Amino acid sequence: MEDEADYTFYSDFNCPYCYSLNERLLALGDLGRTAWRGIQHMPAFDSSDRSLEVQMLLSNEVSVVRKRAPEVEITTPGFIPSTAPANRLVAALAADSPTGALWALRTSIYRSYWRDGRDISDVALLDELCRTMDLSPPIVDASTATRLECQLAAWQTEWEGERFRKRLPALLSRRGDKPLLGFPTLDLLHAFLSDTSVLRHPETMAACELKPRQQIMVVGAGGAPRIDTRELDAPYVVRRVDDATGLLALLGVASSEPDLLVLDGGSLGKAVLDCIARVRKDAHRRGLAVVVALQGLDPERELACFDAGATDVVFDLSNPKIAQARLELHLRLQRSTALLQNMACFDYLTELANRREFDRRLEDEWSRCRRSRESLAMCMVDIDYFKRYNDAYGHDAGDDCLRQVAAAVRSSVRRPGDLVARFGGEEFVVLLAETDLDAAGERAEAIVQAVRELQLPHVASMVAAVVTASVGVAALVPDEWHLPAQLLQAADAALYRAKDAGRNRWLGAAAIQPG
Repeated sequence: MEDEADYTFYSDFNCPYCYSLNERLLALGDLGRTAWRGIQHMPAFDSSDRSLEVQMLLSNEVSVVRKRAPEVEITTPGFIPSTAPANRLVAALAADSPTGALWALRTSIYRSYWRDGRDISDVALLDELCRTMDLSPPIVDASTATRLECQLAAWQTEWEGERFRKRLPALLSRRGDKPLLGFPTLDLLHAFLSDTSVLRHPETMAACELKPRQQIMVVGAGGAPRIDTRELDAPYVVRRVDDATGLLALLGVASSEPDLLVLDGGSLGKAVLDCIARVRKDAHRRGLAVVVALQGLDPERELACFDAGATDVVFDLSNPKIAQARLELHLRLQRSTALLQNMACFDYLTELANRREFDRRLEDEWSRCRRSRESLAMCMVDIDYFKRYNDAYGHDAGDDCLRQVAAAVRSSVRRPGDLVARFGGEEFVVLLAETDLDAAGERAEAIVQAVRELQLPHVASMVAAVVTASVGVAALVPDEWHLPAQLLQAADAALYRAKDAGRNRWLGAAAIQPG
């Protein structure tokens, strides 16, 4: 019985990492040791959404799977289905069906979506898959339906709790209550299932996380009959604010940050222009979509709203279907823009910030530390003899080495505000605000040790039998006589000195002369 299993598998059918882990668990056999818990990590998505955002999200995650699990057959679907019907079906069959048959059904559901691109939210398809597995689709009465919903809700609550941190896939061992979060390598999976190893860097593994519902804020006491958001209440969080004063007060609270702002021009009057201007003056909200609903055609006022910074001006949102169509358009654009911006500053291989994001953050931190007269430090990290590693083990192994070293560097940097980025090739850079040379040296020593402790074999190294790293460190208090490029050059020079001194170590830079 699944209740007596050694491991619990929290998964979702529309997660490519869960699908791939399911395939690996099948290949390893002994499925009777693993119980299944169906959850939803994207409850707001449905098969009708075939937007650019969905395509990019799926393409990116499938690319990760193909890189990390080349043995798993996978295609890129054109949509993300709701998995609530499939979860209910499997949960309903769990009590009276053999474990092997349930695994076969779940695998069939996974493959129907991730190999064939079929809509697994379609109840007719689920019934067909049941019969293919010689299972009878269950007839669920009201009492059983309530029990199933409570059970699924309990699993969802468990997964959203602190133990799993809303990450998928998630395996839980009942021996020691030990979780494995994210999509592991085969070695880590074997170690976890045999309970012979402590996982040192689970954050290196790709993982899906719970996507929060977008928030719509409607401002204006007279907006209720004119701006009908009934069709948006389920997939989004809709909040109402009576007036401009209430809006400005709420915008000062981080938890009230909206994804879309809808201003009722009829009730706000001239204050609508002030609301738009106040939002646009905030550097963190310049990308916020602001839609103004006017009472009727008024070209002069419409133009004034656009001049103030409105994203769009509409004249009637009293029909809930029209309100849904118009406002969801802006929400989709907002999601797509955010995704593109994130991809533009992200290094896909190492899951760190890329060089472009580093350059931007360096300028920001330089300006901030110059104002506060605080020291800014930088560590340049280079994997020793990495070209020889690639020649000896191949480029796939080299990519895996880069990922593990990236995670080791990231784990050595403790403060959330510090930046770890891939600088290029086998080089990484760490930006440490409000940090002097001595404190940066401590982080550099931690990085050198963390990379050594990975114990990745390196037969071609001239330094050690395992992969090692060299680090150069520099720090200064930004002022009008120095430039950000000088800090970078000093850290780079210190890195080359560390290499010349024998590698597998860190060295600090000399004093940086004014430019």
